Amino acid sequence: MAEADPSMYDIDIMRVSSCILVPRTLRIFEPHVHGGYEVHYVLSGRGAFDLRTQTIGVKRGDFFYTRPGTMHRMVVPDEEYLLQYIAILEFDPDHDAELADDLEAMVGEGRIRRLGDRYHALFARISRQTMSIDSRQQRAASATMTGFLYDLMVDMPSASGSHPAVEHALEFMRSHIAVAYSLDDLLAELALDKSYFIRLFKKNVGVPPMKYAMNLKLSAASDLLRTTREPLAAVAGRVGFDDEYHFAKRFKQWSGTAPGAHRR
Repeated sequence: MAEADPSMYDIDIMRVSSCILVPRTLRIFEPHVHGGYEVHYVLSGRGAFDLRTQTIGVKRGDFFYTRPGTMHRMVVPDEEYLLQYIAILEFDPDHDAELADDLEAMVGEGRIRRLGDRYHALFARISRQTMSIDSRQQRAASATMTGFLYDLMVDMPSASGSHPAVEHALEFMRSHIAVAYSLDDLLAELALDKSYFIRLFKKNVGVPPMKYAMNLKLSAASDLLRTTREPLAAVAGRVGFDDEYHFAKRFKQWSGTAPGAHRR
């Protein structure tokens, strides 16, 4: 059997160094800068971002980015909250210059794109892949993000693509991260036939409803593990698990690492 040509895998591509689900309890950042591009995709709530001398308001379904070196901070009023994915992207100054130029020309720093709910599953997958210890998963995250950015520049999607029942389901999931519920509970809320709803949700979001709901819970748990010292049982309870051992098993299946190792 002929040996694989190593150059086939030597692909220059923008790298996603992190992609986390920022908890809704985080209300404000001090002004700061990053060495990479910072991408935001808001799942729910509303707030604002100060970028240099301008303030932009954001709400559910909004996407925007900041360039390296841009001073910015997140501000959320007391009566509001933001649940969002934040990703840090590292561009190679030589090989990714064209992508950076296209992104600025066709999207633009600090310009809001109303994407709606259609990219929840994609960001959940990227988040999971960036946390993997498998370098192939990490490269897959970067490839997925790169594809998403080019799709964004080519298609300029609007926020009107999701079915109202799917939007209702996504809002239910976002507001019940700390609650244990079943597919039947969700269907009771929506008053829809099970088979019809599963097909509808998968068509709009890309994955079955309860898989997406679990991704949302475990992404929130991942952030709690990395940003707090709460006991494992407390973290499990905050994302709707009564049994910390069941939580630990599901978390390891999802992330590839045990909760304790993930925290270190």
